[in-house]
Amino acid sequence: MDTLEEEYQQFTDILSEEELVRLAERYQTADQRERKLPTRIFFWLMVLSSGQPTARGALFGLVSFFVGTLSGLFRASEILTLTKMALSLKLAQTDWFFFRGVYNRLFKEYKTILPPSKRGWLSCFKDVFILDATITRVYKTLLKVLPSFSLRNLTVQKAQVTEGKRHDNRFCGITKKPGILYLFDLGYFCFKRLKKIISYASFFVCRLKATCDPLIVAVAQNRWRSLIGKRLSEILPLLDGQGVLDVRVKLSKPKKPLLDDEIRLVGLFYEETWRFYLTNIFDVSFTPQVIYDLYRQRWSVEVFFNFFKNLLHIEHLIARNKNGIMVEIYSALIFYLLTQIVIALAAQKTGKPMGTFSFPRSFQLVRAFLTVHLRELLDRTAAGLNSFFSHLVEAVALLGSKDQPARSP
Repeated sequence: MDTLEEEYQQFTDILSEEELVRLAERYQTADQRERKLPTRIFFWLMVLSSGQPTARGALFGLVSFFVGTLSGLFRASEILTLTKMALSLKLAQTDWFFFRGVYNRLFKEYKTILPPSKRGWLSCFKDVFILDATITRVYKTLLKVLPSFSLRNLTVQKAQVTEGKRHDNRFCGITKKPGILYLFDLGYFCFKRLKKIISYASFFVCRLKATCDPLIVAVAQNRWRSLIGKRLSEILPLLDGQGVLDVRVKLSKPKKPLLDDEIRLVGLFYEETWRFYLTNIFDVSFTPQVIYDLYRQRWSVEVFFNFFKNLLHIEHLIARNKNGIMVEIYSALIFYLLTQIVIALAAQKTGKPMGTFSFPRSFQLVRAFLTVHLRELLDRTAAGLNSFFSHLVEAVALLGSKDQPARSP
């Protein structure tokens, strides 16, 4: 229990008034004079607005939410002066790096409560990133929210906004740190990206693009020795649809040596068709089935997009400029991460796996606690937040479980 109390303290210290003011000063968003909508209150209202049961709609919808919520905090005569222009300026002028700073601190502490021993094969890597994109409408402009992921039980590590017309394969977010595992779909398939990952001593798992016809240069099993020197298109008719394929290939053609490194190609026959995956993990303990299981971790990004767009209503953004858009996105990400943190702490408290807790149910509990106790939340210091957090975790521990246990994959 002492360990759990320490966890409460670590997270609540980050969200205390003192720490939020310090971060606001660091990112030059601290209030220079007394305002009707100070940065700290603006922060909590933006986070809370992301969890409302209906989409926020246009800017006036957000103003209405702020006015209704502030009625419990300030005198009504002051509330009436909050205009669309005032809120629009607040969105534009409050540096979104302040919101990202809060998120990054929460995320860093969140990772500490997920022991590597529970990550299975993923514990072999320093970190795991899942790359994917979704489209979010900002008035008539399509923008992409491109998060990099770390594991099923973690959450977004990075959000990037770009023009919707940009193709995913132009994404350059590959870190130079070694030992990272990247999981990505066909939209990110690019020889230069694969080569860069290899050169940084990191790893990848991705699907094989249909137009790519690799040359087989080595095999893991003697039964496939006859395939050496042939291209995948030549051997497809020879595959009997049984077992698995595990070979080494070269992707580039002699006249276009964009990637000379040997790559591992694994194939599994599933639903009457062969499915092929590429990786530079050659360790024999990573069987083709394990490689496929690693790739399946990508599904967590789709689950996140569902929560992010449907529960947090971030599919339609209000702001017209990048700063405001990023404030909205990171406000929603903070709400999402807070829910994940509470689930992780509830799992520790009960001794149950995180997978037994329902995110939508836990999300509703977090929203209810934040809404009812917002005034207390704003008035409290770190010590008061600790008590608030412990009661919220207890509520999720008691009420946040799924109706049916999750099926094993």
